[in-house]
Amino acid sequence: MRKQKKENKENVKHKLKENISDALELPKEITLNLPLITITGRQEICIENYKGILEYGDNKMRIKTEVGIVLIEGKNIVIKHITSEILILKGAISKFEFLM
Repeated sequence: MRKQKKENKENVKHKLKENISDALELPKEITLNLPLITITGRQEICIENYKGILEYGDNKMRIKTEVGIVLIEGKNIVIKHITSEILILKGAISKFEFLM
C-alpha cells in the first residue's frame, strides 16, 4: 500500500514537472533529467544525462538512463570521452535499442 502511494506521488511529481516544462518551453532533458542521445552516422553516439555503464565490451555496451537501459552493439566500440554527465562512444555501430 505504501509503495503504491509513493509511486502515485512520484507520477504526480513527474507530470507536474512535465507540464511546467511544456508551459515554459524548457528542455525536457534538463527539467526531467531525460537522456539526450545524439547519433552521428554509424560511428559515434553521445549520451548526456546517463546514470551508469552496466556492461562494457568491444562489441556490446549497456548504459543505464532515467528511462531504461540503452543497448549498443557493433565492432570496436570504445569510450571516446566520459564525464559524470556525458558519454561519447565511437566504433562501427550496428544496433541501438532501448531495453525495458
